[in-house]
Amino acid sequence: MITAAYRCLMSLLRTHPGSADSETAERIKQAYAILRDAEKRRAYDSSRRRPLSARVPGAEPGKRLAAAHAPHVCPFCGLAAPRQLTAETRCTRCASPLAPVACDPAGTQETFGRRSAPRMEKDCRVTVHATPSSPPLSGVLHDLSATGISLYTAVPVPTGRNIRVEALGMDLVAHVLRVQPRERTYLVRGFILTALYSRKTPLPAPQTG
Repeated sequence: MITAAYRCLMSLLRTHPGSADSETAERIKQAYAILRDAEKRRAYDSSRRRPLSARVPGAEPGKRLAAAHAPHVCPFCGLAAPRQLTAETRCTRCASPLAPVACDPAGTQETFGRRSAPRMEKDCRVTVHATPSSPPLSGVLHDLSATGISLYTAVPVPTGRNIRVEALGMDLVAHVLRVQPRERTYLVRGFILTALYSRKTPLPAPQTG
């Protein structure tokens, strides 16, 4: 699982040269070195003041890559997730999808036998949640693949944060890899952590408070 996630991230950087900056690649390598070594992982966990399940991934922009693929934790709000997941499982607190996107090094395979990312209209409107408690932002979809997403937002989203992106038939949580300023907008590129695609029913609104 950890190795697959590492290969997916590195593959995504190679596939999208615009996001392959040395800082992001180095963070991925450092996170992988910690997660694959039992002693280093225990030392990292013990250095945190609060347990991982109680932490919000977006609380420390740029420093949450090691927790981006933490098992049994909602990648958006940090709530402990059920150990048994299906393609339809959602977080009981924020309603984010919990089914992980797993792929081979080429980035083509997914879990639960689900299809690849659906065909979405380019430039369709999306709703972006930068944190579980912040007001939603409006965005415009630029590109979508089985493991990656890029979109335009009016305000920047910090690199390293896990964000939730919603549109009709699409609900996903992505880890922000790079944010590039454009004329009056920002191009946000991310790696998809969890996703749920459906064209039958509207997406439920996340609970607040």
